[in-house]
Amino acid sequence: MRNSSSNPSEYSAREIKSSIGVTYWSLAMALAIVLGCAAAVFIPVQKLLVGILALSIYLGISFGAITAHIRWLKALDEMQRKIQLESMAITLGALWIAFGSLLILNAAKIIYIDQLVVALLAVLAGLVWNLGILVGKLKLR
Repeated sequence: MRNSSSNPSEYSAREIKSSIGVTYWSLAMALAIVLGCAAAVFIPVQKLLVGILALSIYLGISFGAITAHIRWLKALDEMQRKIQLESMAITLGALWIAFGSLLILNAAKIIYIDQLVVALLAVLAGLVWNLGILVGKLKLR
């Protein structure tokens, strides 16, 4: 997809606006996770009700974040979009490998998958994505 604007400052403003949108949506997702977990632990009502409500809010925010990421990718120039998509593909592959390995180790009763292990998958995703971006940009030099 080519950007419809030939004016660099208009393109830059559009990229900045979409980048800010992705940041806000990503922060909202993180906040929804923290508040949802805290509500499930500390609100003294039926856990099922709190869990379903927290999950519904989180899913709504997540779909908004996905939409914001799509808009952000469309605002990038072709080279940046290629770097991001390759990095996302590497991240997805790393998560599949890590999650599959964890499931096998859990089934063999070598490890137990708890909340910390699941949280570390999110950390892995962030690290691999950023490493993929760094490698992609270094290849362009």
